[in-house]
Amino acid sequence: MARPSRKPVRREHLVAAATRAVGRQGLATLRVADVAEQAGVVRGSVHYYYPDLSELLREVFRQAVERFCTDRAALISTMDDARDKLVAAARAGIPWRADDELVNVLYEFTTAVRQDSVYSVIVESLFGRQVTMYDAILEIGRAQGHFDLTAPVADIAANLVCLENGYGLEILAGNAVMPPQRAFELILSYARGATGCAELTADPDDAEVTRLRPRGDTR
Repeated sequence: MARPSRKPVRREHLVAAATRAVGRQGLATLRVADVAEQAGVVRGSVHYYYPDLSELLREVFRQAVERFCTDRAALISTMDDARDKLVAAARAGIPWRADDELVNVLYEFTTAVRQDSVYSVIVESLFGRQVTMYDAILEIGRAQGHFDLTAPVADIAANLVCLENGYGLEILAGNAVMPPQRAFELILSYARGATGCAELTADPDDAEVTRLRPRGDTR
């Protein structure tokens, strides 16, 4: 009997290594050698599984988006009350550390859309999935009687996503006047006005507990 191919496992190992490399040094100066160093292999091994570095980077971005969206959806699926869902979604949508690997990777690729049309498609998918998530939360909140929306659902959802993106960039840039908790509170301030729900408030005690953690982070 033929032994199972190790190729998928090794490719996945290289994707994880490339993710770390992008998160730590960005895309602009990334080389195959950097991925190989993170993976603990020679450069030839990277070329063997990914002859074109751009193919590997597309897979890194695709998987980062999938992780972010899937983990976020899983988090809010455990809650019944739309108010809890919205607060949790907003909390998980921003980086709580400037060195948050997953969010750094997402922003690196988002700002590189002009380099590769595939990136642009993935970025649009990321935005669309987040808007759809907020759409659902807002509709649930309205049905539960918690939200009295002051604008169309799609508009509020899009604004929430754009606020996350904008504040996220400031956090990753280390802007001292925009720490994560402040950004979180400002997003919820908009949400309160848009939903007419004064109960959408930040709890500083659990902000670190419910953020999306990188894989393997058990803190």
